[in-house]
Amino acid sequence: MKVKGFSDNKEDPVSGCEADQTRLQVLLPVYQWGSKLLQARNEEIICNLVGDALQEQIDPVSLSVMLFDESSSCLRIVASRGLSRRVVDHSRIKPGERISGRVFATQTPLLIDRADQSPEEIQSLLSRDELSSSISFPLVSRKESIGVINIGHCNGQRRYRSSDIELVSILAQLAVTAIENVRLTRQKQENNRIRTLFEQYVSPEVARMLLDQGSPAMEMGTSKALTVMFADIRNYTFLVQNLSLPDLREFLDEFFKMFTRVVYRNRGTLDKFMGDGAMVIFGAPAVLENPNKAAVITAMEVARDFQELRAMYGSKCSAFSRIGLGIGISHGEVFLGNLGSGERFDYTVVGPDVNIAQRLASTGDPDRVLCTDAVIKSWPGQMQTRAAETIKLKGFQSPIKVYEIGFD
Repeated sequence: MKVKGFSDNKEDPVSGCEADQTRLQVLLPVYQWGSKLLQARNEEIICNLVGDALQEQIDPVSLSVMLFDESSSCLRIVASRGLSRRVVDHSRIKPGERISGRVFATQTPLLIDRADQSPEEIQSLLSRDELSSSISFPLVSRKESIGVINIGHCNGQRRYRSSDIELVSILAQLAVTAIENVRLTRQKQENNRIRTLFEQYVSPEVARMLLDQGSPAMEMGTSKALTVMFADIRNYTFLVQNLSLPDLREFLDEFFKMFTRVVYRNRGTLDKFMGDGAMVIFGAPAVLENPNKAAVITAMEVARDFQELRAMYGSKCSAFSRIGLGIGISHGEVFLGNLGSGERFDYTVVGPDVNIAQRLASTGDPDRVLCTDAVIKSWPGQMQTRAAETIKLKGFQSPIKVYEIGFD
């Protein structure tokens, strides 16, 4: 059967002069349409531009530009000329089926001409009796088929020339490049949207890890020496009882905005907000040279900014004069990873030092930054500390030596 891939087509030989003329006939319209294709905003526009170019230059009786639809695992018509609406709407061709499916699956273009083939050979390929010749050309992106271009003539009105074949080939390549650009832009926009959404719930480092590593990151878990910081608004219950809910929300929004800004500036990982407090880890997933130093600097900046915030709101309502901020910092071996179920994961840390930091944040007088001995030892002589004291924390059998860091 004489169904030819273009690379195997030995007919229609052309001389050097004729070849130059063919190239000229192809390149002039390609230059005109190429820039339009590469500036197109979506795949449908690209397919229709290809249809317009083919209609203008070859004027086929019918044409279609098909793209593979992953949801149905079929080729579907995105742009067409000379086909009924019913054909366009209902045409779904699986890879390997009919001419389009075969070209898609093999990534090999086909030229069919009734004048060169017997009726029996044509019957199995051209389902429309009126067609006398056709070109089907694959759209191949990075060795993967993404669609097919089909054009056809009827009643022997025209046999395809070398320039026609060359034009279809170049338009196919331009269409693939344009579609790749559109899909890449769309993927970048989607990644940015997802990253922005993630960063509203987790730190930028965790969001980046989940996007870059995918499932492996969700399954990770390890023991590691990290620094944990808790911040707790004291007398929060009193504030709730003396503020309207809109005013309370406004204050909390401003507090958490400030808190998040300071934490991210010092490369901490904001683990979670907890109503009137927050938990931060330093040293993972962003590796820090001295996570204890980063935690202490964060605590001091948060404490100072909280005093300014309290003073600003205190000028509007005396209830704010009754609140304070407790901050606790601890350092030690913790489990770092995802806890939860298949429906809901929480990237967090667990371990004794997590509980110690939380207890320190809620211990003693407000407006204090308390840290354990392990935090001080890693940064000796570089911070102002008040005399160490040994205190008994709830849930711990042995007393724990803690220091208060001054920020007045």
